[in-house]
This record gives sequence, structure tokens and C-alpha cells, in this order.
Amino acid sequence: MLTLLCNGTVVTPDKVIDNGGVLFEDGKIVDVGNTDKVRAKVFKSSKQKIHLKIIDAKKRIIMPGFINTHHHLYSTFSRGMYIPGTPAKNFVEILEKLWWKLDRVLTAEDIYYSSLIPLIECVKNGVTSIIDHHESQTFQIGSLDEIRKAVEKIGIRANLCMGVSDRYRKGQEGLDECDRFLKSLADCPSDLVSSMVGLHAAFTVNNDILAKSVAIAKKYGVGMHIHCAEDISDQKDSVKKYKMRVVERLKKYGALGTKTALIHCIHIDEKEKKIIKDTCTNVVHNPESNMNNAVGCADALGMLSKGITVGLGTDGMSSDMLYHMRCAYVLHRHNKKDPRVAFVEAPTMLLKNNPKIIENITGKKLGRIEKGLPADLIVMDYVPPTPLTSNNILGHLIFGMVDTTVDTVICNGKTLMKDKKLEGISEDAICAKSRELSAKVWKRIVKLA
Repeated sequence: MLTLLCNGTVVTPDKVIDNGGVLFEDGKIVDVGNTDKVRAKVFKSSKQKIHLKIIDAKKRIIMPGFINTHHHLYSTFSRGMYIPGTPAKNFVEILEKLWWKLDRVLTAEDIYYSSLIPLIECVKNGVTSIIDHHESQTFQIGSLDEIRKAVEKIGIRANLCMGVSDRYRKGQEGLDECDRFLKSLADCPSDLVSSMVGLHAAFTVNNDILAKSVAIAKKYGVGMHIHCAEDISDQKDSVKKYKMRVVERLKKYGALGTKTALIHCIHIDEKEKKIIKDTCTNVVHNPESNMNNAVGCADALGMLSKGITVGLGTDGMSSDMLYHMRCAYVLHRHNKKDPRVAFVEAPTMLLKNNPKIIENITGKKLGRIEKGLPADLIVMDYVPPTPLTSNNILGHLIFGMVDTTVDTVICNGKTLMKDKKLEGISEDAICAKSRELSAKVWKRIVKLA
């Protein structure tokens, strides 16, 4: 159906269109511009009677849907969980006491419902595309099908992967799931779902599994999704076992490149940055998660200055990309002790580099409002209290829009939320089931202690 999202201010990283409208049909943008002109062109160009569906933005802000380039949907059931014992004092203990226990007890139903919740939160925060990294070590084969089912129910786009690790069954089952799921998508492509090969982290993957992971990625022409040097322990392990640093090892085995995303990259040196730059590998910065785990602050600004494509993720902390953008903004000002930095760089990671990364990885051009591109659109419930122009968009984004709610979300031309109400989704029922399942997960985790 021909649909016009109109009567709003169209805002992109480069321009502002007052009284703007976006015309779309069959999931694609047909036209964008002044509402009256776009509407007039529709009726002028057709000799037949036109049925035009109107979605009124009510003078609010129309933007491209946000993109999250690193999420962990499976982490949902950790929210509010208490694990008896001494609190973790470092990153390795956080993995051992929390995450590696959680991913050992998840069932198929747990994975499905723990995915639905953050996917709903994505919609409510205007996120229409994510790159997700999954872990469920005792339920791997078929796990990505559960997430795909949840993604297609909610209706946003997602690139999925299983994080292969030696921690369980020597990594082979994770490899099998990556191969199986990639083959299923090759046989039956999806408009919403794509995939790549995941590694939990380099320090949990031996050379044999690393080589096999790279082989699967090359077999299907996809990249790799890898936690990289999130903590100094990753580098120490690599030097001790393999006599080289993490990025050097990944390069040696052919894991790097335009379609690969390295997550975190906090403890990398200048030589590793050069390798990342030379191989055109993507990096994803997760500022809030890094602070939460007390692992350090990635040199995102330095990498950006070198021409490395650095995007922004949440690492499962939440699904609110504007919040994480501002988190990056204040973190790097604090870290550099310099109020002149990050005003441009933080929004660039979200609005320009995340679309670039998703295009590198999936081939889809997202994050822009242009004729011929997918109709992934949101309406922010923001009324500017001061003039809004192409010259001051970033100021409104960082200090105004970040605190507002999302009114309407459209992905692939389908309305997922309107007037802040989810379309065809019973959030209360899903949350009720999620509470029931998560309570059982917590009991299973306690028994592992």
C-alpha cells in the first residue's frame, strides 16, 4: 500500500526538511520532501484513483530507524538476578559467575522469550536493526531459529550469530549451529534476518576452532562477530598461548575484513589499530557496558581519527541507542578531560558509522531516508524549544531528543508501533511468561554454584 508519513520535520545527519513527508510502498521509500509537494506528485503522476494511507507525524521529528551494532538478546533473564557468593572482582569472574552460568541453563523457550523482551524494547526506542551475538552453550543447535522466530514476530531487522567457544563440547556444536543457520538462510532468504559467524572471544577459541570458524564464514561469504580485547586478560592469554596479540592472531587466521565486526577493542595497541585499519575491519564501541564491567575506555576517538569505522552498540545493557550515544559523548569528554571532544564523534558512530557497518555486513543500505532505500522510519515525540536546523541537529540530538520517547516505528514498510502502542503484540502477556521462565532459570543457575 502506498503510504505517506507526513506533517513532520524530517531529520537526517545532513539535512532538515520542514513540513517533511516520506512516501513509501512495498517496504521501499518512493519519495521524500515537502509534504505538500510529495502528495501532489502522487496524484499528478497517476491517471487512476489512488488510495493513499496517511500517517500524521503531528509536527514531530521523522528520522531513520536507529541501528544497534552489538546486542546480546539472551542477557534479558539476568535482569534482577541474584547469585549467592562473593561478588565478582574482575572481568573473568564476571564471566565465570554470571554469564557462563546463564548461557549453560537456557532452553529453547527461554531463548525465544528472552529475545522477545529486548526486541520489544528496541521498537519502543526506535531501533529497527540490530546485530546480535548469542550464547547458550548447552542448547546450541536450533538456538538461532528461536531468535529468528522472535525477530520475525516483532518485525525488526537482525543479523544473528552463535558465539563459538571451546568452553563446551570443544566448540564443534557452535560451529555446527553457525553452519546450519547460514545454510538455512541461503536456502530460504529473509528480508529481516541475516547471519554471520560468531566467536565468544578469542581467548575461549583455540586455533583449530578459529580456523574452522573462518572457513565457515568464507564458505557463505559472511564476516565474523568477535569480542576483542574487552579485558586485558584477553591479550595476556593470547601472548601466553600463541606468542602474539589478539588482533595479530585474528589476522593470521583470516578473520578480519570489511564484513567482520570486532567488539570493544579496549586493550589494543597501535600496531593492532593499523591492522584493523589496513583490513577495513569494523569496530563497535560499547561505552556503558565497558564502564559497568570496569574494563576501561576504548580509544574510540583515536580509532576514528585513523579512519577506522567505529560504530556503537549496547552489549545487551539496554536497547536505547540515543542513551548510549550520549553515554559515549560524556565518557570520552571525561576520559580525555577535554570538553572539546566527542560532540561530533559520538553521533557519528550512531548515525553514520552504524549504517555503514550494517551495510558492510549485510549489504543493506539502512539508516538513511532516501528514495529506493528500505522504509525503516521512526517518529520522535520531540517538539524543539529552539530553532532546529541542519547546523544544530547534534545539539538537539544530544541534549533534547535523547530524553524524549518514540511515537511511531516503521520497519520494512510495516508499522510496528503507532501513538506509542505496539501493533499486534501483547507485551503484558509476553512479560508474564518471561517472568515465569526467568524464575526457573535463576533456580537452575543457583544449583550450578
